[in-house]
Amino acid sequence: MNLLITGAASGIAACIAELAVKQGHRVIAADLDEAALQSRWQHTSAVVCIKLDVRSQDSWLQLLAQLDEQDCPVDVLINVAGVLRSGRAGELQLGDIELMLDVNVKGVILGTNAVAASMIARGYAGHIINIGSLASLYPTPGTSIYATSKYAVRGFSIAAAGDLKPYGIAVSLVGPGPVKTAMLEQQRGDEKAALTFSGARALEPEEVAQAVLGPVMRTRPLERFIPWHEGVMGKLCSIAPGLFLRIAKGAAERGKKHFNADSYR
Repeated sequence: MNLLITGAASGIAACIAELAVKQGHRVIAADLDEAALQSRWQHTSAVVCIKLDVRSQDSWLQLLAQLDEQDCPVDVLINVAGVLRSGRAGELQLGDIELMLDVNVKGVILGTNAVAASMIARGYAGHIINIGSLASLYPTPGTSIYATSKYAVRGFSIAAAGDLKPYGIAVSLVGPGPVKTAMLEQQRGDEKAALTFSGARALEPEEVAQAVLGPVMRTRPLERFIPWHEGVMGKLCSIAPGLFLRIAKGAAERGKKHFNADSYR
């Protein structure tokens, strides 16, 4: 199958792409950082590298037109590209707000919309996988805009699943906990992001890749959270947000103690 993966120059997306190649898929690796993308995949013939600004509809349409010319239609879209900037309400910077909403939300919407239109035109029952986060369930103080963006990704993914079901196109939301990537490293030692470190451990990128390319692609679920028990707890917190906010302070203090824990390295 042809898999289009955004943010594929590094992190979770690169790990998914690497595993996809091992499984025999053809990968279209897309990223705004074209130099990093080419450097990462220059020796892998099964990967096609294309520069993509997920925030731009024109960029999405140009990418799909290019793939049509190469007779490489998208069978599975995996929207991974995302950014995080910490910040508390009252201290938020406009540039950070716009960046997170543009990349994390607008990027997913534009990509889903463009690829879905292509699949519908082909009459193809494809699959769109949007990478959310446990923050899609936990309204985390200190990273409030990131949580907002991931809440939006979850809401859009569920609604889009309803829109596209009549065409046989599945939409799945995957919500991992903290993952050992550069995004986690940028939060290390940042007290505003302490809740990120409040759990028992961080996930390995390979765990997310195996879930995406294993049970998620195989069963095409509406949503899957990793680890599953954190997803259950997150949904309970959504039912009782006041309770969540009461326990969040203690969880943040625990997170500060985990900044340098082996389980987060």
